[in-house]
Amino acid sequence: MITYWKENDPMALMLGWMFWMAAIASMAQDSSVTADENGWIPEVVLEFSAPNVQQLWNRAFWHEENTGKTMQGEIIEADVDFFEAAVMTVEGNLSVWKLSVKVEDAPALCVYFDQFHLPVGSQLTLESAAGVFNVPYVEGPVDYTENNDHGLWVSGEIPGEQVVIRYAQPFESIGTPQLNINGLGYFIRYLWLDGEYDLLTENNRGSDPCEVDVNCPEGEDWVCQRDAVVRLRISQNGGIFLCSGAMVNNTAQDCRQLLLSSFHCADDMTDTDWALLKVRYNYEYFECESTSSFNSHTRTGVYFLTSSDDAVGNNINGSDFLLMEVEDEIFGTWVPFYAGWDVSGSAPQEGVGIHHPAGDRKKISTYTNNASSSSAYHPQAHWRVTWVETETNHGVTEGGSSGSPLFDQNQRIVGTLTGGASYCTNPTQPDYYGKMSYHWDGNNPISEEEKLYNFLDPIGTGLEWLDGSYVTEFETPCAQQSICGIVDVEENWLIQNPWKLRPNPANESVAIDWSGEIRAVEIRLYDNLGRFIKSMDVSGLEIPSFSVAALDAGLYYVTIQTAGGASATRKLVVD
Repeated sequence: MITYWKENDPMALMLGWMFWMAAIASMAQDSSVTADENGWIPEVVLEFSAPNVQQLWNRAFWHEENTGKTMQGEIIEADVDFFEAAVMTVEGNLSVWKLSVKVEDAPALCVYFDQFHLPVGSQLTLESAAGVFNVPYVEGPVDYTENNDHGLWVSGEIPGEQVVIRYAQPFESIGTPQLNINGLGYFIRYLWLDGEYDLLTENNRGSDPCEVDVNCPEGEDWVCQRDAVVRLRISQNGGIFLCSGAMVNNTAQDCRQLLLSSFHCADDMTDTDWALLKVRYNYEYFECESTSSFNSHTRTGVYFLTSSDDAVGNNINGSDFLLMEVEDEIFGTWVPFYAGWDVSGSAPQEGVGIHHPAGDRKKISTYTNNASSSSAYHPQAHWRVTWVETETNHGVTEGGSSGSPLFDQNQRIVGTLTGGASYCTNPTQPDYYGKMSYHWDGNNPISEEEKLYNFLDPIGTGLEWLDGSYVTEFETPCAQQSICGIVDVEENWLIQNPWKLRPNPANESVAIDWSGEIRAVEIRLYDNLGRFIKSMDVSGLEIPSFSVAALDAGLYYVTIQTAGGASATRKLVVD
C-alpha cells in the first residue's frame, strides 16, 4: 500500500513520519543484513540474460535500410521491486538501499522504471561496479525534480555490464518512494564514452571523421541556433533509437517548450514511449576538435502534439514532421534557445544544418548554394541540399541526424531532415529536408487541426516568419530577438579579448583576469572528462576567484557565463 500525505497537515506529517520509520524498521528486519568484522555488507546482484548481439546488429541494419531509424540498442524486460530486492543499511542519518543489475558483457546499460517517485530530500544514483574503472562512472544524484504524474523514468547510459543502484533517504524526509524496474537498455554502439569508459573502443572523436564540431569557426555565427538543437534517445517497440531535434518559438512568444523533429524517428510510439523519450541539451565539445565535452543536461518525457503521420517504413507520403512538448521545466542555466522559423516557402539561399550524427556531440554542415525544391519523397515536400567544404572540414549528415533543423541565411528553420545520401566518403551527395512551409499547411495526410500552424501560430497572426529568442525576464519572455544579438556581441568579445586564469597551473586559488565592460555572472568548473563539479555566482565581482585547494592534481575546464548568456571555456591545470 502506498500512502501520500498532505504537506500542510501537521497530523498527516506526524503519521507519515511514524509510517515511514515503521517501514524502515520492517525493511531492515526483513533484509536481515549484518556486516562482517570488516564492516562489509553482502551485495545483491540480479543477473539478466544478454540478447543475441548478432541478431541485434541485424535488426539495426534492417532498420537503417527499411525505416531510416538509427538503432542504438535493445530493451531487456524486467520486473523488480527495488525495495524488495535491495539490501538496506543505515549510514548516519540516512537509510540506504543498494541493488546491482547485471547483463554479462554489456558495453553499457540503462535502467527503466515503470514506478518512479522520489520524496523530497532523497537521492538516487546509478554507477559502474567497484573496481571496473579507476574512477567509477556515476549518474546522479537524481532527486524529486524528476518526478512526474505518470511515474516513469529512464536513466542515461552507464558503461559496463553491471549498474549499482543506490537510493538514500534522510530519516527526517517525508514520503514513500517507489522504484520498480521494468527494463534494462542494452547498448551496442554510439556511446561515445571517454577514456577508460569506452569499452566499445569506438572512435573517440565520435562520428565520421569529416564532421565539423559546432564550436569550430564555422559555428561562430550560429551560437543561438546551436543552443536550440538537441539529441533524442527514443524507446519504441523494444528498441532504442537516436535522432535530433530543435526547440522552436511560437507566435505567442511564451517560451512554451516546443520540440520539432521528424515523424519517421518516432512513428510507432505508445504513451509510455513518449514518457521515456530522453532529450539531451548542450551535448557538444568545449572547443573545436576537442576531446572533452560539456556536462550535458537531459529531460525525460515529452507530450506528443502533432505530426505529418506520413511514414510507413521508408515510404514518406508527406513532409515528415513531428512536434512535441518537453514535459518538465528546462532550466534557464541550460541556456535553451527557441529557434525562429520561415514558412513562406521561399528557397533558402545559404545556411547550415546543426545535428547529432550517430548520436555524437553537436556538428554543423554548411551549404552556400540555393536549396532546390524536391519530390524525392513526396511531390514538392522537401528541400534538396548539398554541403560544401569549409575551413575545418566537409560536414555531412549521418544516422541520428534525422529530425535536425535546416537554417537559412536569416538563421530561421526552413526544414527538418528526413534522409539523404551525403557521407564522408561522398560528401557532395544531397540530403533532403521536409519543408517548414509544407509542415505548416501542406497536403500531409492529417486533418486541418493537426497542421503545424495551429501550434506555432496559436494566436492566429498569419505570420510567415518569426525570429528565435533565449528566455528573458521581459513581459513577453521569448519575444526579444535582440537577446540573441547580445549573446553574439558577448561571444565575440570573449573571443577577441584574451581573458585568462591566473595563476595557471594553480594549487590554491584562481582568479579571472580580464578587462572591458562585460563581466561574468557565473563560473562553472568541470573535470577532464567534462563532468560538472561546481558552479559559483560571481555577479558584481570585479575580479572573481575560486579555490582549487581541495581538487586532485590534473586537467580541468573553467567556463564563464555572462548575463546575456554568452559563455567561453579555458583549460586549468591543478598541480
